[in-house]
Amino acid sequence: MQRYTLVLISATFGLASFVSAARADTTADLIALDTQWGNSGVTGDTVAAGKLLSDKVVAVDQHGVTDKKGQLADSKPAPAGTKYEPTDFKVTMLDADTAIMTHGTKGEDAHYSLHVWSHKSGKWQVVATSSTPVQAK
Repeated sequence: MQRYTLVLISATFGLASFVSAARADTTADLIALDTQWGNSGVTGDTVAAGKLLSDKVVAVDQHGVTDKKGQLADSKPAPAGTKYEPTDFKVTMLDADTAIMTHGTKGEDAHYSLHVWSHKSGKWQVVATSSTPVQAK
């Protein structure tokens, strides 16, 4: 009986470690995708941005509510030398296929963001996003 219990405990610990590592990998992957999205905004690369936005994305910012078409239409190259500088990422997994991400950015267009990422058909895409400009103190 002790041997069976030891095997069960070892298997449970191994599964917990695997799940924890998978979540860490997912978090790193989502941060990398967000960084790609942010960089595509700086360069005005609507093809790259379009791959990361769901066709049904809902976006909210200081100008109102828009969709994928509106998000891509608003994407213009930033002035030369502009960098995407994200800070303080936090990713909360709601389940294996849904994550909520928050972060801030520095620089000329400093803002706070909230994104909902969904994993479907083997890829992560943003299904909802909101940004709030950082107010000078």
